[in-house]
Amino acid sequence: MSCRIITILIAALFICGSALSQWTDYGGWASASLSQKVAKKTVASASVAMRFDRDFTRLGSIFIDADLNREVLDDLDLCVSFRAGASMDDKFLWDPQRRFSANARYKFSLGKKSALSLRAQYQTGHKGARTPGEGIEFSNAARTKLTYTYRLSKSYRLSLSTETFYRPLNEFYEFSDIRCRISMRKKVAKRKYLTIGYQVETPRGGPDPWAEHVIICSSSIHKKRRKSKK
Repeated sequence: MSCRIITILIAALFICGSALSQWTDYGGWASASLSQKVAKKTVASASVAMRFDRDFTRLGSIFIDADLNREVLDDLDLCVSFRAGASMDDKFLWDPQRRFSANARYKFSLGKKSALSLRAQYQTGHKGARTPGEGIEFSNAARTKLTYTYRLSKSYRLSLSTETFYRPLNEFYEFSDIRCRISMRKKVAKRKYLTIGYQVETPRGGPDPWAEHVIICSSSIHKKRRKSKK
């Protein structure tokens, strides 16, 4: 897959995301993660992330994620995750945020160099401090993500993904947003990786359609399971 094709894909994402939107925002997501195999087929990980918005002028949120992933069957993983952090509101005040999520991911092999994975996730969380005398209002969402990965070489891996969001409306979950991403992961050292990507997110429709364009930069370290002392 040549650089020309990758450039065309990025341009297509940008044009499709902006074509029907009334307003557009540009931002950046930066993160660093550490994962370690804690048992056979079980991996624990933690990451810290910062997200900038308002055309890169504001730190919109900062948070920490903790995940526990388990391979329950061949090519089928289950994961539980907890997020804690803070996000900035329109008055430039920090509000605490919490989120719990669980997901299942199945991976299909398409040959020696490529694969397709499907992830289904359910999450619940809240933003803001608790008001005295009132409970905390939680917001729920369901998400599905389809990802295609292609190994260009021993050091480079290309990923293309589409994610859809479903939010509760009355008694049902309805399709609300779509997120498309293209990214390139480079192996910089043994079990150390750097990922650069571009993402566009837009709602299904509504009276005030928008589009969010994001540049993504993340680093990750994968550690092996510690050997028990004899």
